Amino acid sequence: MANTLGDYNLIFFAQQALIHLWKALGMAPRIHMGYSDERASFGRGETVQIRKPSTFTVANAPDTTGQDLSVETVTITLDQWREVKFKLTDKELAFTQQQIIDDHVAPMAYELANDIDQKCTALYKDIPWFDDLNATPGSVLADITGPRKTLFENDVPIQDQQFMHYMIDGTLEQGFLGLTAFTQHQGSGLSGEEAQLRGTLGRRFGVEIFANQNVATHTKGTMDDVAQDVDGALVKGATTMNTTLAGTGTIVPGDTFVFASHSQRYAVTNTTTAAANAHTGITFTPALTEAVADAVLITFSADTHTANLMFHRNAFAIVVAPLPEIGNELGARIVTVQDPVTKLALRSRIYYVGNSSEVHVALDVLYGVKTLDPNLATRGRG
Repeated sequence: MANTLGDYNLIFFAQQALIHLWKALGMAPRIHMGYSDERASFGRGETVQIRKPSTFTVANAPDTTGQDLSVETVTITLDQWREVKFKLTDKELAFTQQQIIDDHVAPMAYELANDIDQKCTALYKDIPWFDDLNATPGSVLADITGPRKTLFENDVPIQDQQFMHYMIDGTLEQGFLGLTAFTQHQGSGLSGEEAQLRGTLGRRFGVEIFANQNVATHTKGTMDDVAQDVDGALVKGATTMNTTLAGTGTIVPGDTFVFASHSQRYAVTNTTTAAANAHTGITFTPALTEAVADAVLITFSADTHTANLMFHRNAFAIVVAPLPEIGNELGARIVTVQDPVTKLALRSRIYYVGNSSEVHVALDVLYGVKTLDPNLATRGRG
């Protein structure tokens, strides 16, 4: 019969798919995944409100005024509903469980993981900080210690070593694998021998280093004037500005800039095109940390590069929401599984299409990603 389910055990294959999905993820397991509980506490919906800790300053005692609490929230939108679907023949439905896993379930889970990972790595555009790598990336230890120094100077809690990560591309990995600090006994002891055997770089200088095929490439805007002036004074907390310039071209998300005499860098979050010697409505992150006067000089850093990322876990977040199983009442077989620790959730569906005499199987996930604090990461520009 065309709709015989054979060895397709729905709950078993959903669990197996979740395991393969988790194993295939690159950046996602290394960023904050704890906000699924907050979604539950705020109620179901397409957004999650995340409370950020307050910040304070120290004053001479006794401080009679006290400080106002500024409870800041960040919204994560669950805007990624992604699915992989395939059709099973009568013959395939009779396969062994292991063969169905190898031929279908594992590749489907891998593609979902790949999709999630690409959305995570694209968050580099929110990071204003960068360190330019050596002309031959990975040939010197400064390609690690330089980004680490930037995070140190930005007061990132680098002592939280279990939360510190460095995502690198294949070129940077190739360079590091040739350094004695990674792959030779005289530079790194037994861990160097392990790196030679397995090709894994492990933890160095308090940072876990991992290669990722999904490291993004930033393509700069076409603007030809990197020195521009603020057009109109900006107040603290602003996220939009206008500029005047002498050139033409575009500014794109991921280009970065700094105001004269300001220490904070900013990253552009939208695309604008110069018209009448002006850029209008440039949005940026983070919100302005101090007021900026009219006509202050802005220096842009527009550079096409590979966006390797060194980051603390709390720089980014991912929320995965369990999808409903309501279709069980409408002729389909549906099961949603969620890992109780990571909160990663996946839904598996199987249903018979009578018009074509086919059995369809689908895996889908609902999630959202967000940059929480762009000052907790830096790009290693290759």
